[in-house]
Amino acid sequence: MSTLAPTTPRGRRTRDAVVRAAREVFEQRGFDGTRMSDITDAAGVSHGTVYTYFTSKEEVLAQVCDDLAGEVFAAVRVPDDLRADPVTRIHEGNRRYLQAYARNARMLEVVEQAATTNERFRSLVDGLRAVFVQKARASLEQYQDDGLADPALDPEIVGPALVGMVESFARRWHAQPQPLDADRVVDTLTTLWARAIGLPAPASSPAAPNDDPGGSA
Repeated sequence: MSTLAPTTPRGRRTRDAVVRAAREVFEQRGFDGTRMSDITDAAGVSHGTVYTYFTSKEEVLAQVCDDLAGEVFAAVRVPDDLRADPVTRIHEGNRRYLQAYARNARMLEVVEQAATTNERFRSLVDGLRAVFVQKARASLEQYQDDGLADPALDPEIVGPALVGMVESFARRWHAQPQPLDADRVVDTLTTLWARAIGLPAPASSPAAPNDDPGGSA
């Protein structure tokens, strides 16, 4: 990805600072509106320093995407103690996904915009989505094996359909903010997901940390 991986602590700090500054610039200006000079100015380094590590703004955005993906995957992982009950697991997964989306909504929008004209970023977006689809597919297969979910459902269809439902809702919620209660959003999406695969709807919201999974409530 980069032209040169930093070999010293100072070099790694400089490169990390460039990436952090780039994310801020991309969020402010979008991909098309960002120039390499904007990134160097925001990072407070010389043009030569940035080009030591990255050949273009596409390379910088690709690194931002890699970091973003790592943050999102870490944030949405459901703890082991909440995975035993299927409905609780789905609820917690939806809650964590919406929280992660809210924190990264603008950057995700920028990447989606870049993906409309750039095959590299289209592949990155598709790869990120594919991870969630695979998790949903594997969970459904497990629930079917355990006799909990409708055995007639095709995981290859249900996985992308359910992930698409939550992803599409999150995108529209943040693009066109609505005064919706965050807990009600999570409960509703969980009910739709659970009923779609033959699980009972949640009786009430499982206990969760007191934080807001959405950016619009």
